[in-house]
Amino acid sequence: MKSQSIQTDVVVVGGGLAGLTAASYLARSGVAVILFEKGSTLGGRASTQEHHAFRFNRGIHALYPGGAGSTVLQELGISYAGHSPKAIFNLYKGRLWVAPVDMFSLLRTDLLDMADKLNLMHLLAVIPRLNAFELRGRSVQEWLEGNIERPRVRQLMEAQARTFVYSNALDLVSAEVFILKTQFALKHPVVYLDGGWQSLIDGLHQAAVKAGARIMSGVRVETVEVRSGRVQGVLLNNGDIVQAHAVVAAMSPKEALKLVDRDRYPALSRTAGSIIPAQVACLDVALRSLPDPRYPVVQDLEHPRFMSTQSVYSHVAPEGGALIYTFKQLDPIHPGDPREDECDLEALLDTVQPGWRNVLARRQYLPRIDAIGMLPMAANEGYSGRPGTQVTGIDNLYLAGDWIGDGFLSDASFGSARQAASQILQQLSPGSASNKGLFRSHPG
Repeated sequence: MKSQSIQTDVVVVGGGLAGLTAASYLARSGVAVILFEKGSTLGGRASTQEHHAFRFNRGIHALYPGGAGSTVLQELGISYAGHSPKAIFNLYKGRLWVAPVDMFSLLRTDLLDMADKLNLMHLLAVIPRLNAFELRGRSVQEWLEGNIERPRVRQLMEAQARTFVYSNALDLVSAEVFILKTQFALKHPVVYLDGGWQSLIDGLHQAAVKAGARIMSGVRVETVEVRSGRVQGVLLNNGDIVQAHAVVAAMSPKEALKLVDRDRYPALSRTAGSIIPAQVACLDVALRSLPDPRYPVVQDLEHPRFMSTQSVYSHVAPEGGALIYTFKQLDPIHPGDPREDECDLEALLDTVQPGWRNVLARRQYLPRIDAIGMLPMAANEGYSGRPGTQVTGIDNLYLAGDWIGDGFLSDASFGSARQAASQILQQLSPGSASNKGLFRSHPG
């Protein structure tokens, strides 16, 4: 079949949270946008698969309100439903204890003695007043050891930090991340979404199409066409050329690197080559019934493990059934053996939900999944060490994803996509972002 040439204003590569967000903003501002997703379905790591009314995300997911994600969803008119976990426990020395996550549970728990409780209360009063940016060059481990006197409280906060930053390498990750995450968590509890994260993908997809964006699944972009240091468009796997003024690469670092000539544009190659992702091992199980409803959410204090029965707080399982997510935070330098990780997560389920194997309906094991595309490291000055949305050396090539700019997890994806869209509009028509109301809330 003879190849053809197509003309548009902007090409978005990648149909996950970041790509759909960028396409939605641009299209509703009157820009001609085509989004290409190589997979047969949209969503990427935010997709959800249904199995007999159990709705599996790709590993554990939670929405953290109050950040860039909340802003974007409000502006684009994307609604969602869900609830925050209430009954949270700590696993310590083979026993389950009430986790001190707020003042009431702190006073009630037997995990800590009175001196520990006073130390933790002081810590929780200090953290909201800290300037996290000033701690960007210190590791989480360094900050914890320098600010927590009581060993049990330090162990508790280390476990919390591993869960918050999705990594066991607390000696490498910037304290800026942990402090900001803790500050947000104290104000805005996480939310488990009804229907899984596909609800957000579906909402963003509808918003983009309604605004006029063209969404094309099952089409791979092979390369970004660049001439004299400026984007000309993209080449598709079927040989078609799509001419465009700008391209947004909304994908992982490795995938973005494949789109350009590494030798001619080494800046992107150097950036992507130095990135360390946060990888986790995930074991997710669908159960016909929940063996022990008393312990829906458990954080292990002695090992980098976490368990959440999200079906207790969101509609992701059939009546009477349960969907449990477990994950192990890995060390990016020494990730270990995947089979041992799976056994560790099975052991966690054996301890918290004995008998789970007898009611197992389906299991999903993801031995190595990138929870975050780029860990903000203390050695790189935290978020300051991340790449920005504009690619050095290539005009009109933009990046979006959870490894770009400030923010963590989906907040980085939403925020970078929003910023890239704004920059493209300014480049296409100075003042268009404000004139066309790009960032005004849109009725749902």
